[in-house]
Amino acid sequence: MIEELLIYQEADAKLRKIETELSGSEARKKALSAKKYLESVEANVDNLDARAAKLLDVYEKALSEQEKLKEFETEFESAVKEADNSSEVSYLIKKVDEVSVKIKALSAKLNKLAEEIQSVVKEYVGIKSTTKAMQAQYAENGKKYNELKASVKDEKEAVEKELEKLKKNVDPALMDRYLKKRAAKIYPVVYEARDNVCGACNMELPMSEMNRLKNGEVIECSQCGRLIYKKK
Repeated sequence: MIEELLIYQEADAKLRKIETELSGSEARKKALSAKKYLESVEANVDNLDARAAKLLDVYEKALSEQEKLKEFETEFESAVKEADNSSEVSYLIKKVDEVSVKIKALSAKLNKLAEEIQSVVKEYVGIKSTTKAMQAQYAENGKKYNELKASVKDEKEAVEKELEKLKKNVDPALMDRYLKKRAAKIYPVVYEARDNVCGACNMELPMSEMNRLKNGEVIECSQCGRLIYKKK
C-alpha cells in the first residue's frame, strides 16, 4: 500500500521541482510585485483626491475669511482717522489689533494648508512616475515568466501524465490524504518513522501511534502534519 504511494511521491518530486522553479523565478516575483502595486493605485489615487478636495475646501474658506477680515481692518483703520474722541480711537485701535491677530493666524493656517496641498501634488507626481515604471516592470517580467512556463510546458505535462497513471495504483483514501497535504504546501508528504520519532520533524511518537505504525497503518504527525509509515 505505502510502496505505491512512495513511487508516486518520487515522481511527484519532478513536478514539485518544476513548480518551485516557476514560483521562485525572479520574473514571477517582479511581475507579482508590479501587479500588486498597480492594483492598489486606484485606491491610493482616490484617497489623494479626497484629501486634495478637503484641503482645497478648507483653504478657500480660510482665504475668504482672511479677505473679509482685511476689509474690516481697512474699515477700522479709516474709522480711527475719522474718530472724534480718544475713547472711540482706543476702541477702534483695539479692534484693529484683534483683526490683525486673526489675519496673522489665518495667514499661518493658509501657509500650512498650501504646504499640505503641495505635498499631495508631489504624491500624485510620485504615483504617476511609479505607476509608469511598474507597468513596464509588469509587462517585461510577465513576458519572461510566460516564456519560462512555455519552456517547461512539455516536461510538466509529461510528469502530470505519469502521475495520473501512478495514481491509479495507490489506495484512493491514502491518495486523497496525500493530495490534501500537497495542496496545503506540505512536501515531501510521506516520511518513514525512525525508531520512535517522526522522520520529518523528529517528534517522539506516542506508544499508541507506534503500535499503529507496526500494524501497517499510515499515521499523521501531530507536529508537522506529514504522513508517517514504518517499514515492516
